[in-house]
Amino acid sequence: MKKTIAIVGTLDTKGLEVDFVQKIIRNRGHQPFIIDIGVLGEAKIPAQVTRHQVASAGGMTLQRLIENGDENKAGKTMAEGLKSIVKVMVKKGELHALLAMGGGQGSMTSAPALQALPIGFPKILISTKVTQAGAAPYAGTRDVTLMPSVADIAGLNRLTRQVLANAAGAIVGMAETEIVESELKPLVVMGMNGTVTGGALKVKDDLEKEGYEILVFHTIGTGGRSLEDYVSSNPVAAVIEFAVNEVGNELFGGMASSGPDRLEAAGDRGIPQIIIPGSADFINFLAPPTVPDALIDRPIHYHNPQATIVRTSISENRQLGEVIANKLNRSKGKVFIIWPKYGLSSVDIQGKSFYDPEADMALYRALTENLDENISFIEVNTHINSSIFAERVVETFKGIICNLGS
Repeated sequence: MKKTIAIVGTLDTKGLEVDFVQKIIRNRGHQPFIIDIGVLGEAKIPAQVTRHQVASAGGMTLQRLIENGDENKAGKTMAEGLKSIVKVMVKKGELHALLAMGGGQGSMTSAPALQALPIGFPKILISTKVTQAGAAPYAGTRDVTLMPSVADIAGLNRLTRQVLANAAGAIVGMAETEIVESELKPLVVMGMNGTVTGGALKVKDDLEKEGYEILVFHTIGTGGRSLEDYVSSNPVAAVIEFAVNEVGNELFGGMASSGPDRLEAAGDRGIPQIIIPGSADFINFLAPPTVPDALIDRPIHYHNPQATIVRTSISENRQLGEVIANKLNRSKGKVFIIWPKYGLSSVDIQGKSFYDPEADMALYRALTENLDENISFIEVNTHINSSIFAERVVETFKGIICNLGS
């Protein structure tokens, strides 16, 4: 089946490259659909959606953008227009994949549209900037495939031809690939990280045996943002949070924050939640030099060269508990908190560097003193990574599901 594949670029500066890509896509039996996001120069090839149409969809005429002379405003307007056009086309089933290319300005103009596309929709950005700026500004919480252009996208040569051809082949392959789900199982979303895998993976395995599909997000900042984004707009049977470190990172300046809205999407939608305060015992940083001077006297665990964690204090855990309680109190659905009495992570256990019962108890007291009465609080006499703890989580989950069905 012929697919319509959008190619997005500034046709004044990237016209030759866009034309090169469209020819490959057409030769592969698909329909290229060119969208011009340029502003100033003359387009070198025709487009199915002109820059005038993109600007208009963004709320301003192209002439007005040019007269204003504000490059930042122009970029934002074209970005909004592109996103609006692409979303409508996808909703109508008129577009099956999108490939964007650009330097700094073109990449940022394309990014909002790429991030607005559904998870699973084929999307690629070829950019001069991704190796410098990283994935976050361009991919956000979506599955955008980022391809460094290596050389500047400033003409066709032996290097850019190969990179562009690879991108064209990749987007065609994505567009042609279809997954047919023979059976959609009830979906459970889980948040976890490496310090709680013992318990979390046991829960995952047990629930899969019970016929559930488990979608796991890694709680290192981007993972939590993706979890919240997914839960906010997809059918989910329940959410099991095995780690709350992203909330602590937002509060205490760590490098794994998911923003101020973490632990809120499920509650807003009334989705049942099981919250385990795992990984509340640390703040995430990257390489050792990223740890602030004010924290270097605390217990520090070096997980790998780009993962350094610092033990949370009594006062921080007290504040963390109050914030989590306030978030969960606003939930519209059922909430269970399950507390592992003998440690919150693989390094918070007797004999390990982060073992600090007093700090853990500060979190415990803040939760129990601030949670509403309708939130169930269950204590388990074991460590978070024990099989006994995992069994209690599964037992609680089954109880929630049974009650919902009765």
